[in-house]
Amino acid sequence: MKQLILAVVLLITTATQAQKSFFENISEEDTYNLYLKVSKKGDGTYKAEEKGNSVKFKKEYLPTGEGYKFSTILQEGSKKGETEMTVDISDEKIECTGYPYESVISGEDWGYHYYYVSIGDYVFSLDGVSTKFATFKGISAVFIKAGAAPAEADVEKKEKKTKKKNSFFAKMKALKNEALGTFGPEYKEFTNKNLDKIITDYLVAMKAKQDGRTAAQKQSDENVAQLTKDKIAKEKAASDASWAEAKKHNDSVMATPEWQELERRKKLNEANYQGAQKANKVTLRNTGGSTIYVCPQGMDTHEIEISAGGTAKWDCDTDGYLQVNGKATNVKVYSKNTGCGNTININ
Repeated sequence: MKQLILAVVLLITTATQAQKSFFENISEEDTYNLYLKVSKKGDGTYKAEEKGNSVKFKKEYLPTGEGYKFSTILQEGSKKGETEMTVDISDEKIECTGYPYESVISGEDWGYHYYYVSIGDYVFSLDGVSTKFATFKGISAVFIKAGAAPAEADVEKKEKKTKKKNSFFAKMKALKNEALGTFGPEYKEFTNKNLDKIITDYLVAMKAKQDGRTAAQKQSDENVAQLTKDKIAKEKAASDASWAEAKKHNDSVMATPEWQELERRKKLNEANYQGAQKANKVTLRNTGGSTIYVCPQGMDTHEIEISAGGTAKWDCDTDGYLQVNGKATNVKVYSKNTGCGNTININ
């Protein structure tokens, strides 16, 4: 029994030790081919619909040794040598923990959550990863180390097959293979692997490593977290400095005679406007005990409502008559041009 337990422990330990951390596993020397629109075939296997660019990875590390940034550098086309994508963990929306056994880099972009995991020859873009439960929902894209060209024997074998008379199904298969002709030889190996098991086993093994870290090892997470804090503080300082410079500039402009004259004219124009408004209006105060309505002579519309004890503005150059039950009466409560800018009591 003891021997069985020891064997199981050794097996788990060996499997766990075989797993590499994210930054440790990615190669900067090898070229990777990107495959997109990855979906499940069945039995843990996957397929891709499109082939993207060929790239090389570039990694960056903190002085304390933790990886915190990776980029993909184009290896073909007119933009060869340019950076296509960069993931920087110092961004507050991107997270990676578990150093020195970091396994998943997660991020959020306009509500979309993405996860990067690197295992063997693959760098996966995964969906729905739970590091707590070591699970994932699917693969959206994958970078695969570019494979070697087919062996000569395989080429000769293929040439012999093409000389044979093809059946209908053989022709259909040939058309399918032709459509996938741009896919590298590494793609076939990818489609034959049980990736559900490979990725899940990796997440489980790495979680076991992370859970067993020493206090000294956990300090690496703090080092990376501090990088984010420093970046946020630096951005805030730059923003504050920019605002301070803008305020200094505005203050200097507002201290000029030209600005002060402009402000004086604006205030004068506003005072003139308010004076004109006041001269064109009269305030009607209802001193009675119930709500009244006032309208122009002979008009049943355009009335104003004045609650008991309340006031309302009325055009100074218009006679005002009481309105009862929606109809204008002959009872005049205001004569035009007699109270402009003043308050008239109505009882």
